[in-house]
Amino acid sequence: MRIVKSVQTKVCTDGSLMKEFILDEPLTAGFLAFLGSFGTVREYSHMKSPYFSFEQEHFISIKGFCGETDVEVRYKKEFSDLTADYFHLLLYYSREGEAGKAKMHEITSAIREKMKTRFPAPEGPG
Repeated sequence: MRIVKSVQTKVCTDGSLMKEFILDEPLTAGFLAFLGSFGTVREYSHMKSPYFSFEQEHFISIKGFCGETDVEVRYKKEFSDLTADYFHLLLYYSREGEAGKAKMHEITSAIREKMKTRFPAPEGPG
């Protein structure tokens, strides 16, 4: 899957950045399974069209309908510069199966390390 068009960009009230994209192929159950390796996927299949949401804490959230080509992606305010390409990378590496998962785990770990340097964990008592 690839992004064909960026339809809309908004800054939300919580400071996160929301982008709506049109993809060249519909979202599939296979893509949702891939996403499940990187965060929490919730599927709402009881709805008229099967709706899903994906959340990866401090990275992004994705919402859309299986079988549709439009998707909404929100980037967390504090780290949007580090995660700006993350959705693009998920789309790209989802085609690569297990090798793609391994590469995305490497990328995710590298981003998390950068996040730690920006907001280091507080020191304990001592």
